[in-house]
Amino acid sequence: MDPAHRTPPSGQAHVLIAVKELGRAKSRLAARLGPQERTALVLAMLRDTLTAAATASGIAEITVITPDPSVARVARECGAGHYADPAGEGGDRLNAVLRAAATHVRSTHGRGPIVALQGDLPCLRPGELTAALDAGARAPRSFVVDHHGTGTAALIVGDPRADLDPAFGPDSARRHRLSGAAELSGDWPGLRLDVDTAADLDAAVMLGPGPATAAELDRIGWPGVAGTARRIHRR
Repeated sequence: MDPAHRTPPSGQAHVLIAVKELGRAKSRLAARLGPQERTALVLAMLRDTLTAAATASGIAEITVITPDPSVARVARECGAGHYADPAGEGGDRLNAVLRAAATHVRSTHGRGPIVALQGDLPCLRPGELTAALDAGARAPRSFVVDHHGTGTAALIVGDPRADLDPAFGPDSARRHRLSGAAELSGDWPGLRLDVDTAADLDAAVMLGPGPATAAELDRIGWPGVAGTARRIHRR
């Protein structure tokens, strides 16, 4: 992990963001975007996600888990740490590396709240993440369901004594619910809008993406995005 080890203030959360190798990222956009465009878009969305998370209240540290050097570079540029994930496939692999990273973070920074956050949330507002953390503090484990209603945008461990116990993968919202995590309600459209498909990107354009994503979509020429790089939407 790159940053100097330090104990976060009491009650401050450590955010974990897992990002796969760029060559395997966003395959469902392949019909609309080429490999280089998908790679640039993933990095842009990560920048916007990291920027929003870093300015949310209640966040002490952010660690990006990835085997990809380009992703690790963006993490460092945004002030986040890096946990080296050997390349792997599937939800079970993702859950294993999240558990390992959570254990590492707590062994070096102390036991505190943990958040496993998606890295493709280009419309995330800092206030949304702050509100979700406040709501999650009332339960040992909780989660925010994504805009499709089946996935998980964020898994929050509010109780320092509780383990992360991630269950990402297909139908993760149901799996987290069955694991005992409390489902959080809240008007957090940017937090819930993870991007995997062209329809998701269209929804992000309508909601208003962060500056890095907006600029990249403008460069690509994505429909309806012209001028969105100049929107001021963070609050």
